[in-house]
Amino acid sequence: MKCNFKIRNYLDIEIDGRIIDLHNNFDFTGYQHNEPLNQLTISFVKSSGSWVPAGEFAALSFTLKGINYLRLLPPDPELPGDEDQCLMSVTFYYPDDREEDYWLLAKELPDAGDDIIFRFRSDRVIRANCDSVILEAI
Repeated sequence: MKCNFKIRNYLDIEIDGRIIDLHNNFDFTGYQHNEPLNQLTISFVKSSGSWVPAGEFAALSFTLKGINYLRLLPPDPELPGDEDQCLMSVTFYYPDDREEDYWLLAKELPDAGDDIIFRFRSDRVIRANCDSVILEAI
């Protein structure tokens, strides 16, 4: 898997030397699965909290291209709706252990064939194996 960012501490993303705090500073807004193009785009917007730095990006999107494997687990309906906005962790993980979505590996960059897992406080899971993941920041 090719990507243009590094994962730091399971919650932060580094792109071009800049650290982005996905857990505290961004809210998940949803995803779009484009089956004809075989890609998935996961979107976040800047949180409105007073703790968010003024110079933070307004929005982020992760575009997963060339999807070989995709699992989309829905949020737990028993949890409050705002829990689905908050990313709990992001990690690269071994593809031969696809029954495990809750373990984390301290990997800044993926190894060939790794999956990427986005897990939210709502228990939503987005797990994919793809050719590339491109982060775009606005």
